[in-house]
Amino acid sequence: MEHITTATQFEKTDAVEALANGIAHDVNNLLTAIKGHASLMLNNVNPTDPLYGHIIEILSSVDKGSDLATQLLGFAMADEVYLTRMDVNRLVRSVVETLNMKGLRIILDVSLHAKPLIIKGDPEKIKQVVTAIVNNALQAMPEGGKLSVRTEAAAILNGTADAFGLESGFFCKITISDTGIGMDSATLEKIFKAFYSHKHNQFPEKKGLGLTFAKKIVRHHKGVIDVWSSLNVGSSFSVILPLAEDNHHIDDLPSAQEELKLGHECVLLVDDEQRILNVGRTICKALGYTVFTAASGKEALKIYAEKKNDINIVILDMIMPGMDGLDVFMALKKLNPDIKVLLSTGYAIDENAQEMLRQGCKGYILKPYSVVDFSHKLRDILG
Repeated sequence: MEHITTATQFEKTDAVEALANGIAHDVNNLLTAIKGHASLMLNNVNPTDPLYGHIIEILSSVDKGSDLATQLLGFAMADEVYLTRMDVNRLVRSVVETLNMKGLRIILDVSLHAKPLIIKGDPEKIKQVVTAIVNNALQAMPEGGKLSVRTEAAAILNGTADAFGLESGFFCKITISDTGIGMDSATLEKIFKAFYSHKHNQFPEKKGLGLTFAKKIVRHHKGVIDVWSSLNVGSSFSVILPLAEDNHHIDDLPSAQEELKLGHECVLLVDDEQRILNVGRTICKALGYTVFTAASGKEALKIYAEKKNDINIVILDMIMPGMDGLDVFMALKKLNPDIKVLLSTGYAIDENAQEMLRQGCKGYILKPYSVVDFSHKLRDILG
């Protein structure tokens, strides 16, 4: 009888997912038509016309509906995982480095395991998990706080493994913690339910399927999500995934020359460590860039004042003696208000780095970075 019940549950799940898939496609088609007609109307209505505001609201509502349809489609496809060998550290870095931290009073602290953490997983799906949990953490800190992201290797054995519902073995842990509003035990029991949202005052519309997807995806990767939270203290989500049996080969790391994005512009590289300048100069030249280097803030300002018409981007270290990154950045902006600066930093985005982002810094890259990631970051900023 138990076997029949389980089979029936699977059939119901398949039916729900098929329905969600069909609804998502149909809704997206309808919304595309509505948005198209509304956009045509907008182009023929003067902004002073009373109808203009109504059309804008229609377009905004269509976008929100499209987001919901996309979530439903993701729910329907959560079971479709395509496994490859991948480095969790690299994936986590990519999520962290694309966070939009501008305007947020958030201190970011990242600590990645010293060696690659290789799992057999679906990179897009695991990225979806990490992104959902990070976004949840940011929403939990409307007044600001600290976001910590940590990766580590862990042996989970015997009773501990049984408690998690895992087989004993070696795992990687991605732990994402915040110092936000936290959750009580009643809320913790509901967070993985579809369309549930804790009451974040500044994000009343953020009701969705993010954590529902996350749990479902992690389960398909033979892992679990461990959650701790306390009201007015914060929350911590640990994504626990089995490590691959060997750690020497990674499929998802691009190594071929064609994966690099080359350029031709001029770069000013600023760092107080000579070895960083040496390797940075070599990398930039290999990517096709002309390079100037400066070992201090004062030297950087002197070079930029003389060569600002030639320099297209400044790659700026955060922690330097004398003038730190923020001081140098503000002085550079006086020389050129439209200057493009990429912040190069260790695993922390503190108040000074946040101020740089608020003042127009184009982004940040975490040290140490690969040549491929560096090449992509430069092209993202330079266009």
